[in-house]
Amino acid sequence: MMTSHDHRSTMSVVLCGISIVAISASCFTVLTRWRRTKTQLERSNYILTAEVERKDATVRTLQKSLSDVNAEVKNTKTLVSSLTRSSDVLKQQLADAEHELQQARNQNQVLDQQLKAQAAAVKQARDEAGRVSLAHEQTRGLLRTRTEELRAAQVYLDRADQSSGADVINMIDALNSEIFQTAATVAEAFKFGEKKVEESSEAEVAYDHVIEILGPRMTELLKSTLHHDDQILIQTAFQAAMCAYVDWIVTSWYFEGREEEQMLSSLYAIIQESEEQAVAGRWRALTRRYALQAFRDSPDSQRQLLSVVMETLVNILISAGLESATSEVSDNMAAQFAEHASTVVEHAMRLNRVIGQGITSCEMMPLYLVPETPFDANVMEDVFGTASQDSTENILCTTDLGLMRMEKKGEQWEKRVLVKPKIILRSGMADTILAEEIH
Repeated sequence: MMTSHDHRSTMSVVLCGISIVAISASCFTVLTRWRRTKTQLERSNYILTAEVERKDATVRTLQKSLSDVNAEVKNTKTLVSSLTRSSDVLKQQLADAEHELQQARNQNQVLDQQLKAQAAAVKQARDEAGRVSLAHEQTRGLLRTRTEELRAAQVYLDRADQSSGADVINMIDALNSEIFQTAATVAEAFKFGEKKVEESSEAEVAYDHVIEILGPRMTELLKSTLHHDDQILIQTAFQAAMCAYVDWIVTSWYFEGREEEQMLSSLYAIIQESEEQAVAGRWRALTRRYALQAFRDSPDSQRQLLSVVMETLVNILISAGLESATSEVSDNMAAQFAEHASTVVEHAMRLNRVIGQGITSCEMMPLYLVPETPFDANVMEDVFGTASQDSTENILCTTDLGLMRMEKKGEQWEKRVLVKPKIILRSGMADTILAEEIH
């Protein structure tokens, strides 16, 4: 039997065991919680450590920023200090400038007063200058008027010639030489056959034209003489015809016919008798110049004059018995000899300007003697030298132009032959033709 003591012992052991089990369970539970708590604490510690590191980094960054800010603040303070000093300097300069400005204003007031005084003086001077300028302009206007009057008077009173007598003589000689060469060249280019018994209508027209230029005796010689062996008569006729036309060109007022220009010629003759040579000469020079502009202001003047000369040369050939149609001869003449004849016309027009416009102290004129003029050894020269000093035979034609100088002295005219024209007598031409036929 179990005693109560034993029972109590047993109960104690049981309770002790239960207690141990309970304690063990509690310890396990506590250990488990501790482990869990430790894990959580370690995790929290890791997190906190990471957070602390981040905070440290932030702190370092902030410290760096603070250091930069401090440096910038320091620089700013330095700059502010510098600006403050500069501001003080500028304030002082501004004060100085304001002081100078005030002085300038004061000076400007003084200058303004002086300027007003000067402006008044200038206005007074301008008014005076205006009066002087008006008087000066009136004086200049009067001077211009008097100058123009003097110039106009000098135009008529000036006796200075643009060319000398020697110049004109040289031009006449050159013109005669050109006429001779042209006549010889053209005459040698055409060959004549036997004379026809009956004349064509073209020959009759040409014959009438040549009579007007060379006269009936020279034209009859051309018509009746045989020219197939020698062209001396043809050449002479060419020279005579060109001399006649050149004389007209040189003395013409504006290259129209003598009848059309008769009014100017008559008017000039009256002026010559009524006025001094200087006045008459200037009138002639100006009238020649402006008459050409008014009535013959054409670049074709030379060509038109050339056509007249060429037509006359053709009619001489036809009158002399050249067996060709007038149109054919004209074409050949123009093709071969227009340049030669043009040179003659050009020289004649130049001589017209020289003696008509460039010489006023006297009258210079070519000497051309019309057919049937009585021979006079004092004013002409026989080409063949057959005429005696006292011969009165009429001339056949003029082959070279002469030159005469005329000057009015008081109421009288002083005339002087500078170059004798060369002429041919009928007897001299007949002897020459006969000699050629015998030869």
